[in-house]
Amino acid sequence: MKLSVFPNLNNNGVYDLTIKVVKYLNELSSTVYMSDEYKNEFCNLNIIFDKESNILEKSDVVIAIGGDGTTLNVAKKASFYNKPALGINAGRLGFLTGLEQDELHLMKKLINGEYEIDKRLMLKAKIIRNDEIISTYHCLNDVVISRGNCARLIDVKIFCDGRTVSSSRSDGVIISTPTGSTAYSMAAGGPVVSPDAKCIIETPICPHSLVDRSIIFSTDKELIIDASNDKNNRPIITIDGQEAVELSPNCRVCVSLSELETKLIKLKPENFYEILSKKMIERRAI
Repeated sequence: MKLSVFPNLNNNGVYDLTIKVVKYLNELSSTVYMSDEYKNEFCNLNIIFDKESNILEKSDVVIAIGGDGTTLNVAKKASFYNKPALGINAGRLGFLTGLEQDELHLMKKLINGEYEIDKRLMLKAKIIRNDEIISTYHCLNDVVISRGNCARLIDVKIFCDGRTVSSSRSDGVIISTPTGSTAYSMAAGGPVVSPDAKCIIETPICPHSLVDRSIIFSTDKELIIDASNDKNNRPIITIDGQEAVELSPNCRVCVSLSELETKLIKLKPENFYEILSKKMIERRAI
């Protein structure tokens, strides 16, 4: 089997964990690829280094080593090549990761094909100005439209099927997938949704209202978000907590189901509700 490994070396312990992972994969007679950017750190290991796009194309499976953010970022890259991803947790919660650090022996099941693939829907966000698409993004967790640097509320209007869904002043709005329901959306008071559900979740951020709550839409809907403020505090759009873009005047954001999907590898029999319960208990214990 051919596997590409993407470690987040900014996380504590990831360097040593990556060495263990690569050596174990070598023992299982697997071909291991890594991006050229890691050549200096891991040149003494049995690894083939190449451009990131090339190793994603060649690999059967993509492995992310880090926390949920690392797994999300790597799994999303893999989705553009229709490749499944396995996350190895070296972070805190690990909702998206499939293995903990003390479970590397389970990678033998990966090599033997003894795993399930958990398909996760993604969203597509288009920034539109004067009926022209300025940019397009794909996300696994969420699209967030929020206020800029100033601590002032912004006006957020949401439309669906040509009708107004809501119009309020708030810190912004989160449009999330079921996968993203346990991230920022949950922290903002949104519902926890099983990742196998087919829906889009809209959750306001600190609305200046006593009645604004989350709304769940079917995946055949397109949401149009119009956010505005004064000229000195333009709203921003953030994709999966990573890409932040300032929204210029007359811009709208259209969010709909993406044609891409993320494939996460499951090597353990745990279901979402067991993982949710265990991870929430872990968080309360910290």
